[in-house]
Amino acid sequence: MHGMDTRADGAAGGIRSDRIPRQSKKHKRYSGRGMKKTAGSMSSSNGSCSPVLMLVICLSGLIGLSSCSRDPIPPLRIASSPWPGYEPLYLAQEIGYLPAGKATIYELPSSDITLEAFRNRSADIASLTLDETLELLQGGVKLRVLAVMDVSNGADAVMATPKVRTLADLKGKRIAITNIPLGVYMLSRMLDAAKLTRADVTVIPSAESRHEEMYRQGKADVFITFEPFKAKLAALGAHDIFDSGDIPNEIFDLLLVHEDVFQQRRGEVCDVARQWFRTLDYIEQSPDAAAGKIGKRLGVTAAEYRLMMGGIKIPALQENLALLGGTEPVILEAAMRLNEVMLREGQLDKRVEMSAALVDKPETCIAK
Repeated sequence: MHGMDTRADGAAGGIRSDRIPRQSKKHKRYSGRGMKKTAGSMSSSNGSCSPVLMLVICLSGLIGLSSCSRDPIPPLRIASSPWPGYEPLYLAQEIGYLPAGKATIYELPSSDITLEAFRNRSADIASLTLDETLELLQGGVKLRVLAVMDVSNGADAVMATPKVRTLADLKGKRIAITNIPLGVYMLSRMLDAAKLTRADVTVIPSAESRHEEMYRQGKADVFITFEPFKAKLAALGAHDIFDSGDIPNEIFDLLLVHEDVFQQRRGEVCDVARQWFRTLDYIEQSPDAAAGKIGKRLGVTAAEYRLMMGGIKIPALQENLALLGGTEPVILEAAMRLNEVMLREGQLDKRVEMSAALVDKPETCIAK
């Protein structure tokens, strides 16, 4: 995971894993959820469009072109971004579990761009965090949760320089946080644990891809980040003073679909979810082969990939049914806790009710 290049070599099983290159930032949740196709020059100065806006526009155009095919039913458009927990999605395409011509995976540089692509309807399905899901729901986006892709259990972390030994040393320090709602959430939970307030620290919003450079240049004392950037900072001498393992079952990554797409193409949408769980079975049955394939895609060894996954739990089918189904879905309790923090931090204007976004009797959709 040190110095990795996460760009894939192209399509497998008839499904493309496309990318748009980001120009001003190498922003990746690895180093490049960019697309393989180029989108021309992008500039954010002199009044022109920002890189994020240009990426979303380019994604819309590319997706539009992919939909103008002879096939009367266009492939489902899936947007994702760098994060080890999403890797089974790409493995599914490589081993042919996602049917040819039924889905196109767009691997974008970062989760904020994935969020925008889903929000503006450039994608039918997207992998996003629970906090991003609440943000979408507050904004009026109608969606359904197809699956809990993973639960962070240490992979999202607060990495500190040697002079910051524990949470007790945080007062007065400079904290670099990722440019996504999850960064603010981790900051809030860390400050709670340290019994400090925002006024006690200096917050520096920054892309996670800049954290290594900032560490080397001494521009921050603490970094709120996630894998694989966590490992890269550790290689420079940083150490973990707080992570998602300290707040279990609070950080979830979800597979989302727009409500109208779910209603109109339920069979195809549910099959994508079923292939996700089929791929998890493959990983369990052939762990070495799976780790080898995923490691090759990421440009790391199988052992490095396994180490990266040490702080991530991927719930299997039955766990997903407990999280998303039954009379009291477990995910709703986590959403309530997250609501409180996001309201306090000003990330939400009002409490968001998530139950309507769950699939009634999820076993009818995601089970075999």
